[in-house]
Amino acid sequence: MAFIDILIPIVLALTMFGVGSSLQLSDFKAIAARPKLVLLGLGLQMLFLPAVALLACFLLPISNAWKLGIIILSLCPGGATSNFIAYLLELKTALSISLTAINSLLILITIPLGVNLGAHIFMNTSASFSLSAAETSLNVFFIVLLPVSLGLLFHRRYTAVSERLKQPVKIITTLLLATVFAVKFFGSEESGGSEIEWSDIVILAPIMLTFHFITMSMSYWAAYRLLKGGAYDAITIGIEVGLQNTTLALLVATVMIGDEQMAEPTLVYAMFSFFTTLGFGYFAKRYADKHRG
Repeated sequence: MAFIDILIPIVLALTMFGVGSSLQLSDFKAIAARPKLVLLGLGLQMLFLPAVALLACFLLPISNAWKLGIIILSLCPGGATSNFIAYLLELKTALSISLTAINSLLILITIPLGVNLGAHIFMNTSASFSLSAAETSLNVFFIVLLPVSLGLLFHRRYTAVSERLKQPVKIITTLLLATVFAVKFFGSEESGGSEIEWSDIVILAPIMLTFHFITMSMSYWAAYRLLKGGAYDAITIGIEVGLQNTTLALLVATVMIGDEQMAEPTLVYAMFSFFTTLGFGYFAKRYADKHRG
């Protein structure tokens, strides 16, 4: 395992500590009081997104390995990175974290089922495997839930210090994440990077960008209409649907299935999705603030 693969979960955990230090327990109580909001977010993540991916794969004139790669990506809902964007933009971070905690359990069933369905349709074969419940739960616990809980305790115990550190922590964690992901996706294989041919990037980039924006904007629109004006909730849900867990998708494609070509749609998606999701959330929030005011 390359050093960068060890560093990424550490940086994500530090980032989630910063996220937790900006929250209070009452934020989560408010989310628990609105179960329909959580169910809507989960429905869009776990059902709508894979359905769009499946439809796109039927229409696209690309290799079957790439099609299954897109299916795999659509089955891996956003994790710590989408939580971080909600935190950066001061949206409904508690909602984002709650969705991550719940879908980390659901994917134990949905990913094996969805990947096997995609393999049967596009590869005329099966891709039988299972996710480890213990390993998946431990990853979510140590990277998301434990750091957020420690951040909550820190904020409660040292509220004044937490408020003073809020902006510096945002800047530092953003720079750390940008650095490790730049190495991961643009560095050489020796440094832990993932190499992909530029000719493949040229083909996949417009496909993945279109898929990204359609699913993110449609999820935002659907949530906004169904929530009847809950703009920040809708933007948060749009971000959760729009930003997939690329680390998990790469694990499924390259380790569990063992096909590097299936990982290429995820690699291309990972090159831009953090920044495009951040931009979408920023401008959607500005629009909501302008029309609310």
